[in-house]
Amino acid sequence: MEDIEYEYLKSNLRNYLESHGINTNRMFRCINPNHNDSNASMKYYDDNKVYCFGCSETYNLFDCIAILENVDNKEAFKRALQYYRMGKTLSVNKDFTKKQDIANNQKEKDYSRAYKVWAKNLDKEKSAKHYLFSRKIDEKTIKRFNIGYNEFNFGDKSLKAIIIPISKNGFTARNIDTSNNELRYYKTKGHHTDIFNKEALYNDKPFCFITEGEFDCLSLESVGANAIALGSVSNLSKFKNLELNKKKVYITAFDNDEAGEKATEDIIDYFKQNKIKYLTYNSDYKDVNEALVKDEENFKFCIENIMKRVMKKVNEEEMS
Repeated sequence: MEDIEYEYLKSNLRNYLESHGINTNRMFRCINPNHNDSNASMKYYDDNKVYCFGCSETYNLFDCIAILENVDNKEAFKRALQYYRMGKTLSVNKDFTKKQDIANNQKEKDYSRAYKVWAKNLDKEKSAKHYLFSRKIDEKTIKRFNIGYNEFNFGDKSLKAIIIPISKNGFTARNIDTSNNELRYYKTKGHHTDIFNKEALYNDKPFCFITEGEFDCLSLESVGANAIALGSVSNLSKFKNLELNKKKVYITAFDNDEAGEKATEDIIDYFKQNKIKYLTYNSDYKDVNEALVKDEENFKFCIENIMKRVMKKVNEEEMS
């Protein structure tokens, strides 16, 4: 099968979901059979995937068919062909390819100017600043990562959000409006799987913490550590495809839940197979940010000890 037909099949995800009674214009209950979702945590994105902000799973058309029709991946692919293939032989949907060509030729939106405005908004919005301070994100870290604030409207829904720039073309928005629990996060289309603070992987610091969420990464950076955020444990494959600096020591610091534990095991196996140095950060709290908020003194002590262990190891290697 040619790539263009494969991509065409995937583009029918919205139609497939709506044929199963799912409204893709709003958040809906996660279809992951292992996630008992009571808060409508899944969202459809125009990159032809659905993403769950609760369990962090990401699915394409074939995944959704496999789950909703209880079949294996091979059968899901066959059914996608049955539902959407344009005839018995390869038939290119000209309207679809034209739209794809237009999309490919369009430049990604640049939010650089918006970030400046949103940063000024944050200085004016006391509740937003208070929220960040309550999560122990200090002024220096706020300025360094150009964190901002803005209010968005999505039809009948509004979002009062902390803005964390991921790149000039995409950002994460964290809702701080306690009266609106339906939409906790928003990420720009096509950028909901980007790695935050990727520069930390390539700077001259001898270690890098690997976290799930942006607030976990910001927590570590605020106490002098060097860290990235995958955005989701489902982003591990993207991390593995990066060309890593094997002189660094990588420190896993995923959430203290089943998904986080599985991701830790997965990435440790990867480190071992590729002879990459690693350590693990563990705590009794659900994630890095909670550890900082609930017990700041002990959190700083633990992180400082880990960094000292890394530096000692580096010095010993240089001496040998």
